[in-house]
Amino acid sequence: MGKTHDRIADMLAKKFGTEHRHKGVDIKKGNRAIEVAVKKEDIEKSVKQLNMSRKPVKYLAVPPKKVGLAKEVTEGTGIGVMSTTGNIRKSARG
Repeated sequence: MGKTHDRIADMLAKKFGTEHRHKGVDIKKGNRAIEVAVKKEDIEKSVKQLNMSRKPVKYLAVPPKKVGLAKEVTEGTGIGVMSTTGNIRKSARG
């Protein structure tokens, strides 16, 4: 991905006490999987990536301006939405 994506994933991984993974889901910690999507066109790809994860709690991390779109795309999937700072905007089922 791009520099912005990697910077956000590194920051979130540090916040959650783990490392940014460059293959598969960006961040895994305990029962949680987090995928970062910076651009509008990356959101659906990121949801597919999260759906492939075996982790029961899944979050999509997006910039503040993309939170509304991310909530729409994840409606009914059980995937939660968080801002790029790690604030939960929609809780995940799991």
